[in-house]
Amino acid sequence: MKILFVSPFLPYPGVPHAGGKLIHYFLSVLARSHSVVLLSRIFPGEERHLPYLSGMLERVETMPAAGPIRAGSLVSLLRTVASYRRICRRARSLLRSERFDLCQVEYTETAVFFPSDLEVPALLTCHDVIAKPAYRRYAVSRGISRYSAWVGWRVAVAAERHAVRKFHRIFTLSDEDREWAERLYPEGVFQTLRYPAGIDFKGIPRDPRNRRVLFVGALNRPQNRDALRFFLRRVWPSVCRDVPEAEFCVVGGGMDGNLREELAAAPGVLVVGGVPDVEPYYASAAVFVAPILTGGGVIVKILDALAAGVPTVTTRCGNEGIRAKEGEEILAADTPGDFAAAVTNLLRDESARHAIGEAGQRFVRIHFSENAFTETVDVVYREVSVKG
Repeated sequence: MKILFVSPFLPYPGVPHAGGKLIHYFLSVLARSHSVVLLSRIFPGEERHLPYLSGMLERVETMPAAGPIRAGSLVSLLRTVASYRRICRRARSLLRSERFDLCQVEYTETAVFFPSDLEVPALLTCHDVIAKPAYRRYAVSRGISRYSAWVGWRVAVAAERHAVRKFHRIFTLSDEDREWAERLYPEGVFQTLRYPAGIDFKGIPRDPRNRRVLFVGALNRPQNRDALRFFLRRVWPSVCRDVPEAEFCVVGGGMDGNLREELAAAPGVLVVGGVPDVEPYYASAAVFVAPILTGGGVIVKILDALAAGVPTVTTRCGNEGIRAKEGEEILAADTPGDFAAAVTNLLRDESARHAIGEAGQRFVRIHFSENAFTETVDVVYREVSVKG
């Protein structure tokens, strides 16, 4: 088939966010059997990746992105919206001027502006069901902010419903998101496409440091900063008291000066910052922590930790999109005391670390494998192309 693949982010090896990694893997899967034209926004400095992509795909077309959205800047937001409109107008032009058998679109935000009057079968990947976190923000809000949170939730539902109606099939990345989407948008046809765990791994063997606790996350994202501060302030002091030799290793770029100072003042903390390859840190970790306080879709860093065989402690919110068996394949704790106890017990008990790490690794090999991803894509593409 000839496929037009529309992405708001340029996918390339080493792209520093989970969505981009998945899109790059998705393209590599499609390019094995199909002719693929990529249409993508591009940020300054990413031009160096175009020769690689041109060698893998039939063609690459790019449009300039508007830059990152700056908090509180309406102008920045409007420019970003305009860039999504432009890429969708270009997609319409390509789909009308060339013969394509199918169009694959990434992210709900792109789909909002995607044309609905095309004859080509179109599929969408919802990297997150955006109405779910919007509803949760509304559910926990109080006072005057509750009204604005309600408005945000209703806008998210309306935008997402408008988007999914345009597509023959919609991929979600977890069963949890699929179930939410089916309840909210019964007119859509949804399919779980599970993110393959450890797709960037090179097979580095485990060499854990017995007392290393690892946190990974892009620290320019508010939810990651909140998770890190929760652990640092409310969990880590108890772990340090019970296991004085423990080390807390923080991997992730984008931290501001205040957060860096707070980390530097805490005992036993090793600040690594951003790294081009996270796998060596998974390999060296005794325990991985992901204190997720607000949930979106599947948490890819948890999948990667499980794929690396690292015993993982998260919250029930962090596990909801993965659905590993709690207590056997993953540990889940929602209060600071329970979270600290789970981490401490793993640091003290090597056999428990080994058992949970192996069970988690088996789990993702079965449920989040590359073969499962490829088979799902093949089946859905055949169905959609026949019906289209």
